[in-house]
Amino acid sequence: MDETSPLVEQATTTLVRSMASDDTPVWRVALDGFAALFGRSGHVVAAELERSRDEVVAQPRLADEAAGEWKPKLRRLLAADPEAADRLRALLWELDGARPQQGVSNRIEGGVSGIAIQAGRIQGGVNGYGGDHVDFSGGTFHDRVVGKEEHHHEGARADRPQGSAERP
Repeated sequence: MDETSPLVEQATTTLVRSMASDDTPVWRVALDGFAALFGRSGHVVAAELERSRDEVVAQPRLADEAAGEWKPKLRRLLAADPEAADRLRALLWELDGARPQQGVSNRIEGGVSGIAIQAGRIQGGVNGYGGDHVDFSGGTFHDRVVGKEEHHHEGARADRPQGSAERP
């Protein structure tokens, strides 16, 4: 995997999400921005993007097909014009700010066998599973976290210095 692969993945996801959105101003920013990346052929790309969007809006199940169409085009663009990566990052940043921020709602129905983690975004990762807990130390949460904190380790309490721990 080359260094542009994550960028292409993110760009493809953002592009197709913008296509499927009923938020016309966000789509306009995406359309103009992605078309501009392709320079002089931007007007042709804009027409192709509009066609893809029309298909995705009419039949949402075609979103994966649209992603399959645009992902290699973006990959080839970045291979041919490495400076386009910076412009693409700026566009993704702009689109992220243009989208209204919404809350996260997760729901699990039925039984869970194993670990279930629900979050809007976790940055840093899950460090391990220790039987009755998941260790998120070093993780960054970008909104409030709702849950229950329990300490099951003998003498270890986060709210007391190590030397003054009492047995709960």
